[in-house]
Amino acid sequence: MIGFTFRNIHSSNFKIGAKSIDRSIIPAKRKNEFVIPGRHGTIDFGTHTYETRPISVEIGLIRNSSFGELRESARQIAKWLSGEGLLIFDDEPDKAYQASVYDYIGLEQIELIPAGRLNVVFDCQPFAESLEYRQVNIPNITTKPYEIPLNVNGTSETCCIITIKNNGTTNVNNITIVRKAGI
Repeated sequence: MIGFTFRNIHSSNFKIGAKSIDRSIIPAKRKNEFVIPGRHGTIDFGTHTYETRPISVEIGLIRNSSFGELRESARQIAKWLSGEGLLIFDDEPDKAYQASVYDYIGLEQIELIPAGRLNVVFDCQPFAESLEYRQVNIPNITTKPYEIPLNVNGTSETCCIITIKNNGTTNVNNITIVRKAGI
């Protein structure tokens, strides 16, 4: 069994066991095809973009002493799984998926004991984010020019957000950001 963190809460906080069912290695590529009347096949204006990635996890509600406790555990898990946040698996602690749960989650009772099983499908953005690169804090830049090397070893092109905050009282002018492509 593998644990996971969702919305900054680890699965070990609940009386559950988790098993990864489907964590695909690549999401589905988005088609951008057009049918031309009188022409065989289609024309693909491939945009090289991807669909969202479903990630399926089976959760077993275990260690409940009564059926009432099972239902209470299920309600706590339902609250935890509502909303959106980062999904981080224990076997990839440096990567996170931006995830939400949209699908129905049913609770299957196991035999005649206070235990149950549920399948959760997280609807995730296509690619995992590196937690290491999520935020880089550079305190007190006082020299010019200032260079911040950042090597991203991802598997897909991605955008970034650069936020510069002036904590001083002097105006900062003529900021230039240069991207140097790696070889």
